[in-house]
Amino acid sequence: MLKVDIRERDNIAIVTPEGRISTDQIDAFSRQVNDYINEADQVPNLVILTKSVPYWADFNALKEHLRFVRGHHNLVRKVAIVSDSKLLWLAKSIVDHFVSAKVRRFNEDAVDDAIAWAQTEDDHPGAIVEIEGMPSDVVAVDLRGLITSQDYTSTLIPLVTERAQKHDKLKMLCVLGDYFDGYSPNAMWDDMRFGFSHLTTFSKLALVTDQEWIRNSAKIFGMLMPTEVMVFDLAELEDAKHWIGE
Repeated sequence: MLKVDIRERDNIAIVTPEGRISTDQIDAFSRQVNDYINEADQVPNLVILTKSVPYWADFNALKEHLRFVRGHHNLVRKVAIVSDSKLLWLAKSIVDHFVSAKVRRFNEDAVDDAIAWAQTEDDHPGAIVEIEGMPSDVVAVDLRGLITSQDYTSTLIPLVTERAQKHDKLKMLCVLGDYFDGYSPNAMWDDMRFGFSHLTTFSKLALVTDQEWIRNSAKIFGMLMPTEVMVFDLAELEDAKHWIGE
């Protein structure tokens, strides 16, 4: 089954696949989207709500799906995938290479966030968000989306500079959660420069993430730094806040 809810006011199509997807369902979906495009003279962004990876009833259904993607991938600007399925999150990185649309993933409890993102005209790829309620000598940030060089220059560096003027030593809490997509090439370079320029600025660093490659890298490089480094799971965020505040 393929449920489709096109919201003209928001210019989005909310698609909910359930069970096997047939050729007739894909044909109906394609006609519905094309009719909307012709009548509204605009192409809707897609919000896909699914608990598991959809599958096709037969090979003809797969062909119809691929035909739809081929005919619309240069038109649709954004696709929000809302699911807790790890397999779908992996698929997101593969889809990025084949469609022109910007694809982002959201947890199932973040449907409103997904819809809000799909509604916006512009795509803000990422942000460094300050975590409130921490001691003044703690720089606490949550990295979301794709972090760019601008995020460092406009947010993180001014924040650290301002705090360093008030304290001889700082502590840092860094959260890389489910919405963290990675770094742009320039941001990776900025991250290295930031680390080397602040080797003695921070006395403690708490890194909170479930992404294994980041956890392993932090443990390796942490042994080479004069800063005390601790790595926490996302579920241990409160423990990380307590540790960094000591």
